[in-house]
Amino acid sequence: MVRPIPILLYHGVDRDGPSGLAPFVMAPDRFAAHMDLLVERGCPTLTVSEYTDLLDRGDEPDEGTVLVTFDDGLGDFDRHAWPILHERSLAATLYVVSGCVGGPASWLAPFGPPPAMLDWDQVIRLDREGCEIGAHSRTHRELDTLRPDELADEIRTSRTELSIQLGHPVRSFAYPHGYHGKRVKDAVRNAGFDSACAVRNMTSSTTDDRFALARVTIAADCDVDGLRRILDGEHLRTAPRREQLRTRGWRTYRRIRRHRSVAA
Repeated sequence: MVRPIPILLYHGVDRDGPSGLAPFVMAPDRFAAHMDLLVERGCPTLTVSEYTDLLDRGDEPDEGTVLVTFDDGLGDFDRHAWPILHERSLAATLYVVSGCVGGPASWLAPFGPPPAMLDWDQVIRLDREGCEIGAHSRTHRELDTLRPDELADEIRTSRTELSIQLGHPVRSFAYPHGYHGKRVKDAVRNAGFDSACAVRNMTSSTTDDRFALARVTIAADCDVDGLRRILDGEHLRTAPRREQLRTRGWRTYRRIRRHRSVAA
């Protein structure tokens, strides 16, 4: 049986989000209300690696299972998001841009002063407290437009840096901007990861591609009723395993645009 599994994608939880991420930085009170809804509904939560381990064993996730993920590794995760999750004993996976740890989120500089990232002490402590730390590349580039050497640096180096700091292998990856493709998925697999999250804004399922797990982006203006509709699968498709044609077309356009800008 194909069972839909909502994998929620958050970015920031703060009172005043950076301009480049404002549509995706949720107020702490609203995020707390989201997590309270999971508790009220009795939703079991798993980290991404716990979930893929369960599938590898041939087990079915419990009814109502939800995965909570965060991308980037912004400093506000430790100030606001993790205390809310930890207090409610909810599992989460945080995907960290390794090359920006301890500094600003440099990829957001075109949108204004970039927000501060977590530092290594915080990342290590979060890992020890039970938050799964995954890799989100080294510098948050569009991986599917990169040359092979650039791609390897972004993926392998991020895993190496995080694994050394944490003292154990980092298992899961998340594609910056959600951009991937067969070449990128193969590079992630070859780097030693055993799962990867995309975006796709669809519900995942127990038959989803392990290296392109579908997630639903949760915007700052998503209220509790909006989250309830997502959990119930209203107006959401379950992601197909095969990539959509329009996704391939968009990748080709961005690759051509990047090569032209480099040549100019």
